[in-house]
Amino acid sequence: MGDYQALQRKVRVLLAKEPFCLRRIAKEDLDIFCEAFIHDSFSNEMDSDSRPKAVRSYERLEFLGDSIVEFLACEYIYSNSDLQEGRMTDFKQEIVANKKISSYVKEAGIDIDGVLLLGHGHRDPKTKENIVEDNMRSDAFEALIAAIYLVHGMDMAREIVHKILILPALRDFQI
Repeated sequence: MGDYQALQRKVRVLLAKEPFCLRRIAKEDLDIFCEAFIHDSFSNEMDSDSRPKAVRSYERLEFLGDSIVEFLACEYIYSNSDLQEGRMTDFKQEIVANKKISSYVKEAGIDIDGVLLLGHGHRDPKTKENIVEDNMRSDAFEALIAAIYLVHGMDMAREIVHKILILPALRDFQI
């Protein structure tokens, strides 16, 4: 099975579980979700191998997802607290900082590490397992949020960000 077909299978399995519960994903939607799990190190290697179809990394989706996550964090804080601007910023950082996103994603049991397609430089030379840094996990999650937004809309993106990032941040940050 090729890398992309394996990725499609892994993405379907991941999205079928909580908190996503997405089944029966259309092929064009699956392609958007798969893009959220392709690191630029993998896409760069694919391009350098002169394969006929270039594989796009998650960077464009991550750009959009980063803004969506930040907006949803700000929206929640503004609507659900009477904090002053400085404390609002502190709480937002509790939600959107890469290390925090990475930690909350792992805590939620979302196996981004096992799904990501990475280049050879990000794999253990002996075990071939992915070596995923916090910023890579965070970026892939943000890309996934963008894919959810594009396919299912802001309400679903809001629900996922609330469950995975905001609720744990509320536990860790006193508002």
